[in-house]
Amino acid sequence: MIKNILSNLALALAYVVLPLFLPWWSVAIVALVFGYMATNGLRAFSQASTILALVWGMWVQRHNVPNGGLLAGKIGALFGGISAIELVLITAAIGGLIGGLFGYLGYSFRQVTSRS
Repeated sequence: MIKNILSNLALALAYVVLPLFLPWWSVAIVALVFGYMATNGLRAFSQASTILALVWGMWVQRHNVPNGGLLAGKIGALFGGISAIELVLITAAIGGLIGGLFGYLGYSFRQVTSRS
């Protein structure tokens, strides 16, 4: 249990810190490494996905609140009139999908390399 909590915290910290210095897609590399170390595919997908969705959702909401959702509202208008909060949720879902897919890719890569 403690190992699981520590790995989740390390994953969340890496998701927050690395994009400060590297491109946004560095979170995919973190998820790939996490998935490579995961014990099964479901854990690799679900934890990488959930944690990245939460981190990206909080990150976007943190930038959305100070300007009253003005920018998100204008961007939402470009995409068919979706609201600012819907745009935040869509961004979090896209982040979660990226994290989950790359987490599972890392797990699959370990399965392929360990067989040979």
